Amino acid sequence: MSNPIVLLTDFGANDAFVGIMKGVIATIHPDSKLIDLNHQIPHGDIRRAALTLWQSAAFFPKDSIFLVVVDPGVGTPRRAVITKHGGQLFIGPDNGVFSYVLPDTAAAWELANPEYALSTPGMTFHGRDLFSPAAAYAARGIPPSDFGPAVPDLVRLPAPLLDSPAAGLLRGEILHADHFGNLLTSLGQFMRITDHSWQLSPWFGTLPEQTIDPAQYQLKLPDGRTLPWAKTFGEIPAGTCAALIGSTGLIEIAANLQSAANLLNLHGGELISIESLQHIE
Repeated sequence: MSNPIVLLTDFGANDAFVGIMKGVIATIHPDSKLIDLNHQIPHGDIRRAALTLWQSAAFFPKDSIFLVVVDPGVGTPRRAVITKHGGQLFIGPDNGVFSYVLPDTAAAWELANPEYALSTPGMTFHGRDLFSPAAAYAARGIPPSDFGPAVPDLVRLPAPLLDSPAAGLLRGEILHADHFGNLLTSLGQFMRITDHSWQLSPWFGTLPEQTIDPAQYQLKLPDGRTLPWAKTFGEIPAGTCAALIGSTGLIEIAANLQSAANLLNLHGGELISIESLQHIE
């Protein structure tokens, strides 16, 4: 059975770019199984693509090939790479887009072998000329090391903020608003054990695992306002916002059938925290 090729781009749906990439793949490997993950990444938003990949990769088969083309540096000296981790392959620009899904020890190789690219690659559409052929050949069984020399130093994005500068204080940032206006934060990953017990297994940094009682904590917004906790979107009163554990295990700020981003006028990069009530003066 063919390895599924999972496409993640910022190309949108109004042009032929994604279709052309699929055409190249089908020409090289007609039996390819293609899955569209997302083509609506904001233009050139490498961090958003990295977060989307982090949210998604674990839910795909171990032999999946992720073809990622969010590439504002196309045509510049930035490298094109194929990487491997946990049985999955990741193909795309070496611009940090794989930062959150790959450990520092992940093996990587540069896409430098002309046998596995279109014969006359251009400077502006490496998704067609370089990355799609590489994904198709990888799906046909070409090993990553055949594509070019090893890359020991992949570009890494800065880690999202997640620290604990004082006892009873966990500090993070708003990452972005999703399609519904829910604000994804860097606070987590949490797993709800009971209503009074959340297990924190930090997804970044060196914080130790810990268990907290959310009833003893409050979420504080940048302007000092606080929000209540909720289990579901449906229990949030109309016109108000609350904090809950989202599908990724990260804390989200949400509203019921409304945009929390609009209600609170909050944006990516703003600082938020959860604080123990025992440590608030």
